[in-house]
Amino acid sequence: MTPIGKNVQESGVGQNSSHPWVDRVYLVDDHPFFATALAALIGAEADLSVCGVGNNASSVPAEVARLTPDIMVLDVNLSAKNNWALAIELRKISKSVPFLFVSSLQNPRAEVGLKWLEPCNFVEKAKDPADIIKAIRQTLAKLRYFQSLHPAGPSASKREIQRE
Repeated sequence: MTPIGKNVQESGVGQNSSHPWVDRVYLVDDHPFFATALAALIGAEADLSVCGVGNNASSVPAEVARLTPDIMVLDVNLSAKNNWALAIELRKISKSVPFLFVSSLQNPRAEVGLKWLEPCNFVEKAKDPADIIKAIRQTLAKLRYFQSLHPAGPSASKREIQRE
């Protein structure tokens, strides 16, 4: 079991993340039980691994910049900090990494308020665990579709943009 806030890679979880076909997931949740359970579910998938788990919103941006995940799963309601502000801060660090927002309560206002942070998706914590894994994959697919439509988008290098 991985202590919350530790680098999951260092603890042995998600060691298969060096494979190029494995998507690396960074979890942000202040509920240790949920974060540990979700990390275990993700770790059991052949195409997903957990590269880090954060519960302290102030340390998450530095960890995300260092770990460069393929997707971030964020609790909409962190108790220490408004997750909207955290998501905006994370978007500044990574312009194209998709967010999957999870919440224990269905909140249409949150979905509308955070939709501009595309690519992003939303899922309730109360859903079947298989639905959360499916939402991670759908969010990654949404990113890849967006990148196929906009190859010179936020993730393109300056050299690629200048060539066009």
